[in-house]
Amino acid sequence: MEQIIQLNSQARLSEHFTLGEMTKSSSHPDIYNIPSHEAIANLKRVCTWLEELRKRYNAFIHPAPNPAPHMGGEYTMPSTKARLQPIIINSGYRSPQLNRAIGGVATSNHLTGCAVDIRVSGLEQLIVYASILLDISRDWQQDFDELLIERRSASPLGSSKNKHGAIWLHFAVRAKDNRRKVLFINA
Repeated sequence: MEQIIQLNSQARLSEHFTLGEMTKSSSHPDIYNIPSHEAIANLKRVCTWLEELRKRYNAFIHPAPNPAPHMGGEYTMPSTKARLQPIIINSGYRSPQLNRAIGGVATSNHLTGCAVDIRVSGLEQLIVYASILLDISRDWQQDFDELLIERRSASPLGSSKNKHGAIWLHFAVRAKDNRRKVLFINA
């Protein structure tokens, strides 16, 4: 009898990201997509960057007012909380079988859990995400491996809608030998 491999999809990789969302495949749910312990460690590293991206993006879209420091004022948070925006992952870890099925390249960082494709609502959000990730790299004095703006040619580049994932941000960070590769890919 074949052993059924279970994945603890609710396991937290960080405060806001789970193993389930980093391994989901809506296009091929029949393909096992179970990461190794090493790939899970890599996903946790990527999630560290994603948590900081989430924090800074939310500060960008919900900025704190200036507290008028010349008057000795201090800023206090308003009593009503602004709705915080999640970072939505289209694709994270991919098993070799899943990577082949979706037409991924054989050297993809997704195979090792070092990459994520981040859903965006349009070009403006994508540019903000990319600039925040570049700021994080500078502030932390750490390099990333890939920051790729990817687009399927079926959708106009300036389109504000991304109903079918026509434009997304691919981000990868490795444990070592990061290349700081920044590209626009039009597939």
